[in-house]
Amino acid sequence: MFDTLFDLPAHPLLVHAPIVLLPIAAILMVALVAKPTWRSAAGWWPLALVGVTVVLLFGAKESGEALIEAYDRANGEGAVDIELHESLAETTFVMTLVWFFLLAGLTAVERVEGLRTGAVASIATNTRARQVLGGLVAVMGVLATVWMIRTGHEGAKSVWGPRVDILFPEG
Repeated sequence: MFDTLFDLPAHPLLVHAPIVLLPIAAILMVALVAKPTWRSAAGWWPLALVGVTVVLLFGAKESGEALIEAYDRANGEGAVDIELHESLAETTFVMTLVWFFLLAGLTAVERVEGLRTGAVASIATNTRARQVLGGLVAVMGVLATVWMIRTGHEGAKSVWGPRVDILFPEG
């Protein structure tokens, strides 16, 4: 399912959407955490953006696994070393998933502020708890972005590293 897209390996095509969306979403979350009135006006859209990013990351991760399996079949097991890239990709996905759930919690808490009973209403009216949850959302977004950059860098090194000396010989 994640092998090819338009008769090309899907992974190089699918990675670009989350590479663009994740940092944009992280910057947006930092701004929304810094300005709670903006966060209130944004409603559910930030959660939807991070949710779409999680889905796109899943596609990128699965297509990467399909690509390396196809590469290993064609060139022999372990023909290319992408262990670090795979590990970073898995961590990026998990971090983004955690980020999504933290943001879902913050969004839900802020949407039930009108309630005056129950544990959720107690958290919703507790400004300190909302600030901590907002801070965790911002930090997790930044961390996921850093891991995304590291993942992309390692992936690019595994593909282009052996070719750089050929393409750009030292003069």
